Amino acid sequence: MKSIALVLAALLPAAAFAQTSSNAVNTVTQQEVVEAALYGKTDIIKTALEQGFDVNTADPDKRTPLMFAAYNGQTEIVKMLIASGAVIDAQDTTGTTPLMFAASAPSGKDAVMLLLDAGAEINRVDNNEHFTALMWAAAEGQLENVELLLEKGADLALADVDGDTAESFAAKAGHYAVARCLKQAAKDVQTEK
Repeated sequence: MKSIALVLAALLPAAAFAQTSSNAVNTVTQQEVVEAALYGKTDIIKTALEQGFDVNTADPDKRTPLMFAAYNGQTEIVKMLIASGAVIDAQDTTGTTPLMFAASAPSGKDAVMLLLDAGAEINRVDNNEHFTALMWAAAEGQLENVELLLEKGADLALADVDGDTAESFAAKAGHYAVARCLKQAAKDVQTEK
C-alpha cells in the first residue's frame, strides 16, 4: 500500500496529497473578508486579521472592507478594522468614503459615530457628483444619521454639482421628516448669525 502512495506522489502534483487536518489553516480570501464585513461575520474578520490580511486591500472599484462593513452598519467589524489600521477616509472609484456608505444605511448610526470619532472628514465630497455624507443620509431618508451628522458639524449649505443640497435631496425623495429637520437646522444656523 505504501508503494502505491509513493508512486502516486511521484506522478501527481504534491498539492493533490496535501494533508487536511483540524490543524490545517486555510487562508481567508479577499472575497471572504468582503462578505464577512458586509454580513457581520466577526470570526472570519478576526481570523483574517490574525493571518495578516491587509485591511486596506481594495476590490476593482477601490472599495475596502471598511466600506462594506460601514454600508451594512456592522459596528463590531468597523471597530476591528479601524483598530487594525483601516484608512478612515479611503475613497472608491467615485470618491465615496466609508462615512458616506454608513450615512446612507438604515442601521448606520453607530458606524457613523465610530467613523467620526476615528477622524473621518465629515464634509468630504465625492469626486463624481460632490455628494457629502449628509447628502447621502438625506437622500436615503436616514433621519437619525442626518441628526447625528448635523450635531457633529456637517455643513448643510454644501451643494452638489447640480446645486442640490441635503435638504433638496430629502424633499425630492419624499423624506419629508428629514427635509423638515434640515430646514429647521438651516433656520437655527441663521438665528445664530
